[in-house]
Amino acid sequence: MDSSRKPVKENPRAGASIFSQLFFTWTIPVLFQASRQGLSTEDLTECLKKDQSERLGDKLEQEWERECQNAVQENRKPNLRSAIIRLYFSPCAFDGFLLFLFTIIKSCLPVVLAQFLLQFQRPPTTEFLVGLSPSDQLNRTVRSIAQNTSENTLFNPPPEVSIEGDSSDIPMSTKSQWTSAVWNDAYCLAAGVVSLTFVACVISHHADLRLRMLGARLRIACCALIYRKTLRVSKKAAGQTSTGYLVNLLSNDVSRLDFVFQFMHYVWILPFQSVLISYLIWRQVGLASLVGVIGLLLKTIPVQTGLSRLSSILRDKVAKRTDHRVGIMNELIQGIKLIKTYAWEIPFQAIVAEARRREVKQIRWASYIRGIYLSTMVFTERSTLFITIAACIYLGYPITADVVFSMAQFFNILQLTAAIFYPLALSLWAEASVSVVRIGDYLQFEEQEEVVPGLKHRDEAKGAEVAVELNQLSATWEETARTLQDVNFSVKPGQLCAIIGPVGSGKSSLLQLLLGEMPIHTGTATLNGTVSYASQEPWLFAGSVRHNILFGQTYDRRRYQEVVRHCALVTDFEQLPHGDQTMVGERGAALSGGQKARISLARCVYREASIYLLDDPLSAVDAHVGRHLFDEVIGPDGCLARTKSTRILVTHQVHYLKAADWIIIIENGKISRQGNYADLSNSNLDFAQLLQKEERSPEKSLDLSQTSLEPDSDDEDIPFIDGYIGPKRSSSESSKQSKLSSTDADEDEGREDKEDQAEGNVSFSVWKRYFFAGSNCCGLLILVTVFISSQVITSGSDYFVNFWTQQEYLRSLDHETLFTTEDCLIIYGLLILGVICSTTIRGWMFFNLCMRASKQLHNKMFGSILHSAMIFFDANPSGRILNRFSRDMGAIDEMLPKAMMDAIQVGLVMIGILAMVSIVNPFLLVALAIAVVLFSMVLKLYLPASQDLKPKKFFYPFVVCLVFG
Repeated sequence: MDSSRKPVKENPRAGASIFSQLFFTWTIPVLFQASRQGLSTEDLTECLKKDQSERLGDKLEQEWERECQNAVQENRKPNLRSAIIRLYFSPCAFDGFLLFLFTIIKSCLPVVLAQFLLQFQRPPTTEFLVGLSPSDQLNRTVRSIAQNTSENTLFNPPPEVSIEGDSSDIPMSTKSQWTSAVWNDAYCLAAGVVSLTFVACVISHHADLRLRMLGARLRIACCALIYRKTLRVSKKAAGQTSTGYLVNLLSNDVSRLDFVFQFMHYVWILPFQSVLISYLIWRQVGLASLVGVIGLLLKTIPVQTGLSRLSSILRDKVAKRTDHRVGIMNELIQGIKLIKTYAWEIPFQAIVAEARRREVKQIRWASYIRGIYLSTMVFTERSTLFITIAACIYLGYPITADVVFSMAQFFNILQLTAAIFYPLALSLWAEASVSVVRIGDYLQFEEQEEVVPGLKHRDEAKGAEVAVELNQLSATWEETARTLQDVNFSVKPGQLCAIIGPVGSGKSSLLQLLLGEMPIHTGTATLNGTVSYASQEPWLFAGSVRHNILFGQTYDRRRYQEVVRHCALVTDFEQLPHGDQTMVGERGAALSGGQKARISLARCVYREASIYLLDDPLSAVDAHVGRHLFDEVIGPDGCLARTKSTRILVTHQVHYLKAADWIIIIENGKISRQGNYADLSNSNLDFAQLLQKEERSPEKSLDLSQTSLEPDSDDEDIPFIDGYIGPKRSSSESSKQSKLSSTDADEDEGREDKEDQAEGNVSFSVWKRYFFAGSNCCGLLILVTVFISSQVITSGSDYFVNFWTQQEYLRSLDHETLFTTEDCLIIYGLLILGVICSTTIRGWMFFNLCMRASKQLHNKMFGSILHSAMIFFDANPSGRILNRFSRDMGAIDEMLPKAMMDAIQVGLVMIGILAMVSIVNPFLLVALAIAVVLFSMVLKLYLPASQDLKPKKFFYPFVVCLVFG
């Protein structure tokens, strides 16, 4: 709502060169700035035009309107998913082509690597062995194989293999020619591996960026549609929509759209890649390739499809439970004053805890499914390799280093697609589909009609004889009963029309009808001129006083000062800590009821219009302040009368009726009498009795919510100082207090508290509190033991494959081995079974701990919020608080456990690889150390920017204010 801040920095990507965009060098200045001094809101650059919310929202809205029209013609329900597909199909198809190229390159890499390994295993060709005896040729060939393969890190022949003779018998020219040929081919193949890897990396990262941006654009477009729909929804539909439901739509549901495109293409890439990899493995091991590929697909696709369906069902249940919990919390936060007044914190805390318990119950099952999915990532590839090697042995194919290594690479690539990307595509699509359905259902809520049947509104109507005219008009909120019946009256331009009547007679409904909010059943209503409206219950949003008055209008200093003076706000501005720049808090929490009423009236008056609809704006102020407002603003000598504006005033204060040009009395939705004051007061009708009735009980027309929750009207001149609303001080004392509080208030009540933002890495104490919220020391120790044991078993199974290939090689040379082939099959099978059991158990234990921690953190956070002082709620918008319990809590429930599990799993795998490398080839530790240093530098450069930009969200508090306004 505060649109004063406009980004002035040009987006660096807009003017980036092709090289800069290809290698993302345009991000380097931003990353260096973030690492040195951090990033703030002022450092944000201008958004690209194609990524602007207005443009994205317009495109999706056009497709949605088209979908609604098609649905009407085809007699079906509109489907938001169809509109999304039409809008994003073309860019998504191009990104799919990029992933298609990446898949081909990635699948061909193991072939090149296998050929590279063969260069160190192949013996001299026959032409190099010419001149040697047959026994020497065989001896030199076997010795060459053993010597060269011993340098391979994946295959080390044991020392038992002894080769007789000496290589010195081979002529130097022959050895030189053979060595030169080997190394020339090795260099070419190594260059091919590096080139293919580089091209695949570039294509992959650009495809990933484009798909992520596509998801972000979809999320922004859906947010724009939801926001616009909220502005157009009818009052009937708005009454059926809770704030928690709307906040959950704009937080949890739209966040599911961020990654929906990223893995979607792997649904069709998986069949293509399976066929390609089957053919490439078939060239090496024949029919055994089908055993491995088919076995991998059978272990992943049916299981992951079933898990995705369960995930979709649970996601829908979780969303409903979250809506319910956030809705309860919103009601509690809005009525926090009443709760604290009666000391009801503990009972309401128990209510929210129960709602949270039911929500966590569904989230826990979803987490277990996620744990099973993460476990399959570990053992699917290994179990497939075991099946394939067993099939090779059974079919008589040789087991060599190049075959085993290339098969391991092939299955690793296929497993990434089948066991990770494919189920992610199904899972994210299923969750996104639920969110899209929920968003689509909200977009189909009943809207307020732009052109209300029977209501004629002309903004410019110079020379019109009447400003407002109603003819035989009947209107209703519900179909069962008429709220207004047979209403007939007209108001001339420049007149002051006063509307009076008992509580519930239809006075406010009449103004709602003129605003187009209430549907007309019969008759017509005509308005000639622009309209400005002041509501009966003052509404303010979390911003400065000035922004609440301007409400998006251009700031005119002279007009602004006049409006402030006429609305009796000058003294209040002098007493407020920052004048009209003071932050009022959400719904004007930092102001008294009278101050809110006068600011609301000032907003109405500041807007230049020819017709002013005033719904009892004087009821919340003192009598002398009300007289000032009537004389300076509303009455015949007020500023509105001087501009010849038409004023329709709903009031219960009958002493202002003498100044009215026309008076309308409404009873039971009908006009019982109308005319000027002189005619009505001299008549023998019940007008005088009605006046006496109104004078005896003026409080009846007050809103119940004001009488129960708002401060008394006697306090209307009291400024909000030091968090206390008390009796008005004398001018000298007030001035002194204003001076004293001017410095302290800068960081206290005068301005809205800035949202806390953690900087740097997450401290150890935070992780400690999180894990200890889910378990005790003994439980954590058991969990760590299970994780380490699982990784030991997993790394042991990897090492046993290397041992097994050595055994098979020795057996092919008729040497004795430690284990038979059947023994190796049994041992490796037991290791794979151990991997499956250990990874499943550790996943269940870890996610169970995370769910307990999430439940405890939520309850502690809500308890702290509920027992906070009222100043906390005055300084923090409820939208910000609800965002903590909806979007942020959703991240802790679902995203954080998965991210931690991934990090722990990858970390343990890296430790396992490090141990394997140390055993097989210690020299690779040097390259590994260099890689660790480089990645640490990149991480140190990236994290500050990521952490600074992540919390920049300004949307949710405004949405909550919008609902109440």
